[in-house]
Amino acid sequence: DRAAAMTAAALGAKQLLLLSNVKGLLRAYPDESSLIRTVKRAELGAAAEVAQGRMKKKVMGAAEALEGGVLQVVIGDARVGRSISLAMAGEGTVFQ
Repeated sequence: DRAAAMTAAALGAKQLLLLSNVKGLLRAYPDESSLIRTVKRAELGAAAEVAQGRMKKKVMGAAEALEGGVLQVVIGDARVGRSISLAMAGEGTVFQ
């Protein structure tokens, strides 16, 4: 995830998709009804505190991508059909 963030920043990407085995960043893992829909730059520290396990690296990667100039990062659900299209449409947790 962090390498993807660095690559996206280096390529000047506008959006980075990070797919996971959950809907996105969850306020109370594993309760998927606790999905955090949006994280603003000023909220990155709080998001990092909420993240657990491997999600910490995804949140760190999202922060690094934004710092590198990527406009939007979406952590989306890889378990569903059309996961890439859904993530591109903002389904999951959107960092901006």
